[in-house]
Amino acid sequence: MKWLFITLVIANLAVYGFSQLETPPSSIELSQREKNASAVKVVTGQLGQVTAVNMASEPVPASAPLATATATATATATAKPTSKPTPTPVAEIGRCWRWAGITGDQIDSARTKIQNLSLIASETASGESSKVWVYMPPLATLEIAKQKAAQLAEMGVTDYFVVNNGGRWQNSISLGVFSNREAGERHLAELKALGVKSAVVREKDDTLKQASFSFKNLNSQQSDKLAKLSAQFSGSVLRENKCK
Repeated sequence: MKWLFITLVIANLAVYGFSQLETPPSSIELSQREKNASAVKVVTGQLGQVTAVNMASEPVPASAPLATATATATATATAKPTSKPTPTPVAEIGRCWRWAGITGDQIDSARTKIQNLSLIASETASGESSKVWVYMPPLATLEIAKQKAAQLAEMGVTDYFVVNNGGRWQNSISLGVFSNREAGERHLAELKALGVKSAVVREKDDTLKQASFSFKNLNSQQSDKLAKLSAQFSGSVLRENKCK
């Protein structure tokens, strides 16, 4: 009996020792779990719900929904805005002008410069065939003559210019030339009705040769060129007329 008891004890010890050799130490298992702990990610919100559903069926990389959302956001941010339709340009309305008060030698110079600016004008000349001249006699200075001309414009006079060529009629104001005295007297009466008091009519003998130029349908750029040109001819007058 004694030997049988000893034998059973030894057998049990052997079985226990063998089982201890077969089972890995618990510390190894914990170590492995700690090493894999960094791979565990806590996912919340809508992304967590999507991941939980996918895990129930088959594994889906957690980065897939995030990559899709990022790509969508990038595409939205870089999308070009819809271009607005180009408005239809409005055609510019042309302007009409009359440039008067060009006298003597100025006429040829004005005609040449008009051509150089590629402007088209109709020319009206007067002088040789005219017999009477309606005018205001020369004033003391050119500045006074210009002030008087400005007053004429305010009174409604449309055909006038200051003579400024250094000749006999310097600083006078021309109000028109006519082929006969009757037409001159009629125009003088019209001026008197407007309030012009110092205008007179005289027989044409040494009256200045005059010319005027009319321009139609000029755009803004052409009108600016004409204004700069007229400023070069002292005493000339540039007026805008209604286009016909």
